[in-house]
Amino acid sequence: VKYLNAYTGVVLLRCRKDACGLLCSALPFVRQLESRNQRYPCVLNTLHVGGTIRTCQKFLIQYNRRQLLLLLQNCTNEEERRCVQKSLLSCSLTEEPSQSGDEEDDDGTE
Repeated sequence: VKYLNAYTGVVLLRCRKDACGLLCSALPFVRQLESRNQRYPCVLNTLHVGGTIRTCQKFLIQYNRRQLLLLLQNCTNEEERRCVQKSLLSCSLTEEPSQSGDEEDDDGTE
């Protein structure tokens, strides 16, 4: 586990390229996580498979930004709207259109 955010429910896992298929096929079967003798129910879905940690980080920033934009559309009052707008402004990367010649085409998998 390279990154875990309990607030957003996102986990960044790193594995060797040859184990990627095994990991991706095993994730849907994980139903709970255990820590300090406590069990937590969970559902794990693959959002992205990237070649480097950096491309995965870029994806997570863009993914979180899209999620915040959805939240902004569903705000019911001005206070919620200001809070979400503040979070949106704190995103460090601008959303770019996907390019086929990006770093994701290298053969490593994270």
